[in-house]
Amino acid sequence: MPIVNQLNSTKMKTCRSGIFLKMNICAALLGVSAGSALAQPTDRTVLKLSLEEAIRYGKAANRSVKVFKMEEDATRLDWEDAKMGMLPRVQTNAAFQRYTKVVLFDGAIGDPHAIPKPPSPNAGALALESSFNVYGGGRQKASVTDGKLRSELAGIQTKEQEAAIGLQVVLQYLDMVKYIYQERLIDDQVNRAQTRLNNITTFYKNGKVTKSDLLRAEVQVANIELNAIANRNDYQISQQRLNTLFDVDAGTQIVPVDTAALFLQDSVEVSALLNDPSGNYALRKVQHQQLLQENRIRLTQSFNRPSVSLFGGYGFNYPNTFLFPPVAQTIGVGTVGVKLTYDISSLYQNSNKVKAARLRTVALGEQQRWVADNVSQEVQALTIKYHEAAHRLRVIRKSIEQAETNLHIQTTKYANQLSLLTDLLEADNLYQETRFNYLQANIAATAIYYRLLFISGKL
Repeated sequence: MPIVNQLNSTKMKTCRSGIFLKMNICAALLGVSAGSALAQPTDRTVLKLSLEEAIRYGKAANRSVKVFKMEEDATRLDWEDAKMGMLPRVQTNAAFQRYTKVVLFDGAIGDPHAIPKPPSPNAGALALESSFNVYGGGRQKASVTDGKLRSELAGIQTKEQEAAIGLQVVLQYLDMVKYIYQERLIDDQVNRAQTRLNNITTFYKNGKVTKSDLLRAEVQVANIELNAIANRNDYQISQQRLNTLFDVDAGTQIVPVDTAALFLQDSVEVSALLNDPSGNYALRKVQHQQLLQENRIRLTQSFNRPSVSLFGGYGFNYPNTFLFPPVAQTIGVGTVGVKLTYDISSLYQNSNKVKAARLRTVALGEQQRWVADNVSQEVQALTIKYHEAAHRLRVIRKSIEQAETNLHIQTTKYANQLSLLTDLLEADNLYQETRFNYLQANIAATAIYYRLLFISGKL
């Protein structure tokens, strides 16, 4: 049963319980929507969000998510750049140079004299060259695959960060909902304590109770008011944390409006999450890292193979050195051909690199199995705790009814001077504690469900 229904059920029972309880829960719970107890409208910016809206807002606005998205865009551009390597390479070059006079020596170093460089001291060239890789041992294909896998890995990391932020938003949102309901319960307790204090004051004036009872009743009111202050402060802290996750200024007021967030999920859906952990981000990342390492082996092995490329070009040269002696004229000439290269030293230089890459691939396979086992164990543990929390809710519901009945009995007995104030205060504290426990168990179960969504990669 959701906390709203349980509290409302308790409210209706309490309203029929007698003069000392008549005003308490009714004043705290009757007709109050979630978010109104602690988040009163002001002139500040107000964001009224359901839980799902808060998750989407956090994923879109969080600053760390934006950083991961920029890295994802960068890796996608790296992938596009790797694919550009399959296109022909075209380059042009131009040069001009002027030679000094040529110094000639007779014999070894005798009788030097200088003459202009024949046929001209000036020289220049203008050329356009192109080459196309026909076969490179698979290097180009491996480079493109590497860029593709890195881009996909960056996408997984972005989704993981979005999910992590979404989970943090859920936890802070649920905390705020918890503090809202705790505020109602504390206000209810304040009303009961104040009514009790008024009655004890009357009893004291009539000489029916001692000064000690009056003082203890006053102390309890003061302690409950302190709890209310602490609860409001905790609410403000959770709101500030949510503001940081949303990357909004501190003056923005976030109001949770989703009481449906406290409805527990069906056990069938929880079991489905248990049976399908394949979407886990850590598992998907290590799988991609293994694919990257396997591709790195292929890239390393490609250096052991020959490469074949086509080349061609056309250029102008001055002077004409194709004739002898050279002639002071410009000549245009083109070339086309096939180039085959093979690095013989790669046979011994790359052997250790290939072995190291294979060992890392085996290690990543072991890591993948280790991650899968840990994910499965964590899902199992969370599922157990979820069912434990659901069972706890059923037990606490019964405890609330018993504690309420006990409080009514103790209130009547004290009014008739048949019990001590200690018994009445203990009964009140027990009633308050059971309702707090119910609220916290409901919040805990909901948080566990969203943790399961995160682990299964569905948040």
